Amino acid sequence: MAQQLVPTKWKILLTVLPLTGLYGLAKVAVHRLGWEPWAFDSLTGSLFGAATFVIAFVLNGTLSDFRTSADMPIQMANALEAIQDSNQLVAQGSSDYDPRPLTQDLIAVVQTTLDWLERDKPPQAIAAALDQLNISLAGMVPYASGPIVSRAQGEQAKVRLLLTSIGINRDTDFVGPAYVLLEVFLVGAVLALLLIEASSFSENLVVSCLLFTSFTYLLLLIRDLDDPFQYDGRSSVDADLAVLGALRDRLQQTLAS
Repeated sequence: MAQQLVPTKWKILLTVLPLTGLYGLAKVAVHRLGWEPWAFDSLTGSLFGAATFVIAFVLNGTLSDFRTSADMPIQMANALEAIQDSNQLVAQGSSDYDPRPLTQDLIAVVQTTLDWLERDKPPQAIAAALDQLNISLAGMVPYASGPIVSRAQGEQAKVRLLLTSIGINRDTDFVGPAYVLLEVFLVGAVLALLLIEASSFSENLVVSCLLFTSFTYLLLLIRDLDDPFQYDGRSSVDADLAVLGALRDRLQQTLAS
């Protein structure tokens, strides 16, 4: 993978800065035309306070949902590794049991999941890989006690649930209606910033540009956080899949040894 020219954490800011430049030009034009009839008062302060409250409220909820989603790949990796632990335990207890088919099936589950999320391949391959696990687990039954197989099946069910949850989070726009309110407040705040006159224009320009940048940045951040499984090169905040890649590599090393 090619190294990114721009660090991920700066993507949103670099997107906002050209808009801030356009806003600054509009502010200068409005000032020179004498179209600044407003003065900062309690009503204007209420507008900015309400906009800040709504953005903070939606951001807090979106961050909470993002943290939950970001934990799903970790839970999935732990569940698959628990199945591999059971696989190795049975192999240690019975020399006639071959653990490699189940290990290969676990690699297939991880790889098809990564292909689905990172390369946008159809998810049907994941379902087929999970169904294949049943065949390998059935091969474990003659060599393992009931609790070991039941534990592995429980972890398999957990993986199915996590994949379903990831798919829902990826395809559903949970805070779509909230964007309407956020955008209304953003437009209102921008218009107010453009029309407010101050004794010092330079101070007015700098402060209003900073507020415009902050409001726009937060709106784009909320949109980004709302879909933690994008991996399209444009997102700056995605759930980390490194734990799944590391698990795939460990399983492949187990097969090679």
